[in-house]
Amino acid sequence: MISTGLPYLDKLLGGGFPKNTVILISGGPGAGKTLFSLNFLLEGAKKGEKSCYISLMENKDELLRACKGIRSLENVENYINKNFVIQGMELSENESNRTFNMKSFVNLLNQYPQIDRVVIDNVNKLLLYAADKKKYRRYFSDLVKELKKRFSCSLIICESVDTDSGNGEAYECDGVIKLSFIELEEKPKRILEVHKLRYSSFEPMVPHEFVVGKEGLKLKKTTVI
Repeated sequence: MISTGLPYLDKLLGGGFPKNTVILISGGPGAGKTLFSLNFLLEGAKKGEKSCYISLMENKDELLRACKGIRSLENVENYINKNFVIQGMELSENESNRTFNMKSFVNLLNQYPQIDRVVIDNVNKLLLYAADKKKYRRYFSDLVKELKKRFSCSLIICESVDTDSGNGEAYECDGVIKLSFIELEEKPKRILEVHKLRYSSFEPMVPHEFVVGKEGLKLKKTTVI
């Protein structure tokens, strides 16, 4: 099993994410998808594993800035370019080249053949540059297969109020973690729900409070009602 970086989530999942799986991290803006994913990679780096964050949205400085003020993530810089890589990936702005090309991803992944954990941020940008939804679905399926074959565990971020973008990502992936907000006592709280996880036993769609604070990230044992 691969630790999620959140002890209580590991407990809920029987030890963490199963090996050689691809997990979709879905949620709306500000729900904590990026921080959850960075925390997941940092957990691996601390254990001596090699981690790679492939960003289609933000550059390395922006991602490191997101870690500032969160004590458990502030030391991520100590691992950068050692066993933690943040890799930006530019997609073509040329309308005639707006195709979802697996070769570009495979070529990038080939630069880091020893990676244990990988995050791709995010699927919405890939969808934007796909020639059409049918091709996107086919290439996304190929990408998932490639990730499962090559890495211990991979996360793909999806900006969505539902479980995915509506183009079948949740079906293709082995697991779905949904992050969202709930109004509780007139105060919004982040919540985490496990919607899907193959090869594991868990309570589906039970909301747990997901806390992002100065000390770090935490999944509370109490269930949000």
